[in-house]
Amino acid sequence: MRTLNPSPDMSRVTLTILVLFALATLPEHVKAEPYLAVSKGMQCSACHSQPAGGGMRNAYGNVFAQSELAAKRLGGAEDSLWTGTVGKWLAIGGNLRGGYAYIDTPDQDEVSEFDLTRGTLYIEAQVIPNRLSIYIDQQFAPDASQNREAYVKLRNADGRLHLMAGQFYLPFGLRLQDDSAFVRRATGINFTNPDRGVQIGYENKQWSTQLSVTNGTGGGAELDTGKQVSVVTQYVRPGWRLGASLNTNNADLGDRDMGGIFFGLKTGSIAWLAEADYVTDEIPGSADRDGIAGLIEGNWMFRKGHNIKVSYDYLDPDRDIDEDHQVRYSLLWEYSPFQFFQSRIGARTYDGPPQLDAQNRDELFIELHGFF
Repeated sequence: MRTLNPSPDMSRVTLTILVLFALATLPEHVKAEPYLAVSKGMQCSACHSQPAGGGMRNAYGNVFAQSELAAKRLGGAEDSLWTGTVGKWLAIGGNLRGGYAYIDTPDQDEVSEFDLTRGTLYIEAQVIPNRLSIYIDQQFAPDASQNREAYVKLRNADGRLHLMAGQFYLPFGLRLQDDSAFVRRATGINFTNPDRGVQIGYENKQWSTQLSVTNGTGGGAELDTGKQVSVVTQYVRPGWRLGASLNTNNADLGDRDMGGIFFGLKTGSIAWLAEADYVTDEIPGSADRDGIAGLIEGNWMFRKGHNIKVSYDYLDPDRDIDEDHQVRYSLLWEYSPFQFFQSRIGARTYDGPPQLDAQNRDELFIELHGFF
């Protein structure tokens, strides 16, 4: 990010954000997050092409965005709904996110910047409808083009079993959109770190299980004969869900073993999420390092198109070191005034070891998200 000097006054920055937010909401889909699946009592694959969630929205996901998520739908009642399908064989989609961030770090100049944070395009070709497909997720902004997912997927006749091969996101924990969440950072399993291998999965209305075997190099070239095995399984009911994850990565530079549990609960108009993960790193020539990460999140959908998100993150990267833990508090308002557009305004505060300035920063931000 670019540092501006002289640094802005906090009250001026806050006012700027509020003005920008007002302008943005004059003229939605809430981004795909697990709390939406919890609120509807569905599997993540109900709205997404990827069996574990994330990535391109399928036909139901697009219709859901227009008919249930947005505060209102622009256009006439006779206008057709966008489903993402182009003819019988092809489906497309995309996301573009941009906004403004203000970061106040102790003993450093404040950061104030507008930025284009991410642009992605999706394409899925149904070579054999409902049986064999080829899928590509390509990031084109903010920097050079980068492939995030590219795989071939084979499904059985009833769609409950699938086999995938190529590059994809690993199955582990809650597939949160926020890669800065501590449970996403500590495990290293997030939207910036796909891997190459194969995945097999089974899913029905209540159960969902995915098992993958990959190189364990984050999409890079294989360096040894070790492999990474990751599995996630969850049981889904209309008002709650419970899941567990395991991951092991065998490498010459050191092994990593991870385990975690997660759950979702709906109480009225509030959807709760929680996850706890345990990470053990084998460090050659040294003792193993054990760390834990956790998340508690509440989403209050108090009106159609409006969601208040409150979350608490916890990270202890090394349990053998006293007072190295970090916590993060977040408060966001997500507003979806009409279909295929979302605005977010939020604040986060970090609290960590006092000698580490970056772990004690405050953030204010606004984000606009368009998609199809």
